[in-house]
Amino acid sequence: MAGRSQLAASTVVDYVATGGSSARGQTPIALLPKASSVDVVFDASDVFITTIDPPKLAEAKLRMALPNILEERLLADPADCHFAFRPMRSGGSTVAGEAPKMPVAVVDRGLLTRALDALTESGYRIRAAYSEIYTVPPPLAGVLSARIDRGRGIARSGVHDGFAFDIGEEVPPTLALAVRQLGIKRIHAYGKEASRLTALAEGLGVQVDVHPEEVELGSTDGAVNLLQGAFAQGGMMGSFTPGGLMPVLTARALRVPLAWAATAVVVAVAGMNIYYLKLDSESKALRSQMEASFRSNFPQIAAVVDPIEQTKRQMSELRSRAGIPSANDFSVLNARTALLLSIAPIGSVAAMEYRDNALRVKFKPGAGDNAALQNSLRSAAVQQGLAIRFEGDGTARITAAGM
Repeated sequence: MAGRSQLAASTVVDYVATGGSSARGQTPIALLPKASSVDVVFDASDVFITTIDPPKLAEAKLRMALPNILEERLLADPADCHFAFRPMRSGGSTVAGEAPKMPVAVVDRGLLTRALDALTESGYRIRAAYSEIYTVPPPLAGVLSARIDRGRGIARSGVHDGFAFDIGEEVPPTLALAVRQLGIKRIHAYGKEASRLTALAEGLGVQVDVHPEEVELGSTDGAVNLLQGAFAQGGMMGSFTPGGLMPVLTARALRVPLAWAATAVVVAVAGMNIYYLKLDSESKALRSQMEASFRSNFPQIAAVVDPIEQTKRQMSELRSRAGIPSANDFSVLNARTALLLSIAPIGSVAAMEYRDNALRVKFKPGAGDNAALQNSLRSAAVQQGLAIRFEGDGTARITAAGM
C-alpha cells in the first residue's frame, strides 16, 4: 500500500493472500479477503531505512533522540515523521568487521496514520507494517533478491538496505550498479512480472531464477516493524488491537479532570508569558553587548545592522589580507567538495561552477534526483564541514557549513 493521497475504505490497494490460499490482486480496502491479521507493506520510496551506532539510551529516551540524530539525513521535517527501530544484539552488520548497527525506519506520520485508520475502520487487525524491501530475502554471497510487479522492481541489497528501479527493455542502471558493486552472479526474482528480469540476464551478466512465490514470507522476520511507540498495539493507538474499545465516559467522571486541565492551562499560559518577557529582556541585552563588542573591534564601521553577519564579513576580509584561506574560498571549498563527491557514482557529475562563495554542482539527468544519493551526500557533507542544498533543476549548491 503506497501513496500520499487520502486513504479510505474505498481506496484500491494491491494485496497478497498467504496461508491456505495463495491469491493476489487489487481491491478496495473494505473488500480485502478475510484474514486473522494483515501486514501493511509500504512502497520502498515511502520508508527511509538507515543504520546508526546504537546509543546507550533507554528506549523512551532513544525515541526522543532519533529525530535529532537523523535530522541531517532526512528530506522531510522530523516533526512530521514516525521513527521505528530494531535493536541489534548480534549479527546486525552487513559488512564483515563492522560493529553491529541498529536499523532505523522512518515514515511520514500522516501516511502511516491514514493507512492504519482505513484498515481498522474496515475491521482488519494489523499485525505489522514495514517497507517493501523486506518481502524478499536479504542478499547472500553473490546472490541478490528482487521483486518485479507493474513495471517496477525493488531489490534488497542488504539486511536493511534496498532500492527501487523501473524495468523495461533496457537494463536498469541502479540494478546494474548494484550487481557490479556487490559482485552478484545470480538474482532470485519474485513477483507477478518476475519473468521480465530473465530477458535482462545477459545484459546484467547474471543468472536469473524466477520463483513462483509472490513474496518470501520468512524474509519479513527481520523487518523493522513500524508499529512502535504511539502506533504500537496496546499503546496510545490501542484501538488497533482486537476489541480495543474506549471506556465509557460520563460528565461526572470528566468534571474533576477538566477542572484540573483548565487550571493547568491558565498556569501554563501565565508561565509562558512571564518566560517570554524574560527572554525578550535577555535578547535585547545580548544584542546590545554584541553591538558594543563589534564597535570596539571595528570602530571604522559606522552603521551596525547585523553584528553577527558583519563580524563574519570583517573576519573574512582580515583573513584574506593575512593570506589565510577561508572555508568558503574556492581552493578550500573545491578540495572538500571533491572528497564529498567521491561517494557519488562515477560519471554522475556533469559540471561545476563557483560563484558567490558557493559551488554549484550539476548532475547528469537521473543522478541528482536519486533520494538515496541525496541522503548520503547530506550525511557526508556534515562530516566534511559542508552544507549541501539540492535544487529543483537537478543541481546542488555546496557551501561551507555556517556560511
